[in-house]
Amino acid sequence: MTTSTNNEPKTIFSWASAIALALESEGIDSQALFKKAGVDLVTSSEPSYRIETVKITEIFRLAVEATGITGFGLLAGKNFHPGSFHAFGYSLYASNNLNDFCQRIVRYFRLLSDNGIHTLTETKDDYVLDIEIINTVTCDETIEGWLMAIVQMCRHIFRPNFNPLKVQLVREKPEIGAELFEQSFKCPVEFSSKLNAIHFAKEDMFVQLPAASSELARVNDEIVIQHLARLDRSDIVRQVETKIIELLPTGECNKERIASLLNMSPRNMHGKLEQRDTSYQEILDDLRSQLAIQYIEQDSMSISQITYQLGFTDTSNFSRAFRRWTGHSPSEYRKAKAEN
Repeated sequence: MTTSTNNEPKTIFSWASAIALALESEGIDSQALFKKAGVDLVTSSEPSYRIETVKITEIFRLAVEATGITGFGLLAGKNFHPGSFHAFGYSLYASNNLNDFCQRIVRYFRLLSDNGIHTLTETKDDYVLDIEIINTVTCDETIEGWLMAIVQMCRHIFRPNFNPLKVQLVREKPEIGAELFEQSFKCPVEFSSKLNAIHFAKEDMFVQLPAASSELARVNDEIVIQHLARLDRSDIVRQVETKIIELLPTGECNKERIASLLNMSPRNMHGKLEQRDTSYQEILDDLRSQLAIQYIEQDSMSISQITYQLGFTDTSNFSRAFRRWTGHSPSEYRKAKAEN
């Protein structure tokens, strides 16, 4: 069995649960296989419950060996559901559109694994969501399974017949079973690529999703940020985000107060954020802009309520900031949203 250390990257245990479901669907005793891999097949309601990525790799190796299915990761990816990702999953399902959905993956994937970084890029022809793997212990099955999970979620929240324009995989084209990939993704699959990525059609990215709920997404976003802060207490960005969300409605949200709550001086906090290529003001603006759009889409909240909920002193200051973020005033944005 592959060995691991506490310093290796980890992945949310839901991955193991999805693999177990895929094994059972193929008539394989998942308990026995997991025991062979040295992993106890248990479930946990804690979003921070994680397993070493190297162990997931070993489980996948044994699963491919037991089933004879080269693209077994695709089967695991199809067994994810919102609850698999806890608050993150529900936040994804409540996204306003696919762009919003992808931005959440970019921002919060850290809750699922510390072994990958996503990027969403607009090109001349499409939008590309790619994942850069940090540590090579991740296997092909993990990557293709995660991309499959993303496509499955899009089929649930957007439309059942959703297909990407293209999927790129760094892995080489398998000699046997390559057809399973195009059958699953229902689009061209490019093997031996430089990227592991999904290509989205531009016309799909900003269509209002049927189950969109800005309020539900916001509540779960806050839970995700809190879990991320607990998960990695050395992550200064997550710590600052958590405190800003707590203090914004109180009117006492400022750099000095945040630094004090984190037991450091404003200068020390500035230096730590600078090392992460960001600043207190950038984090504050980013969170405010996200929350502002979510609040505006809730008809039950007045502009005045939103103003003070985000810590602005008056509606004119909020309106100027909102126009800077969106190109529209709050009332214009809300009217256009209602008409659409």
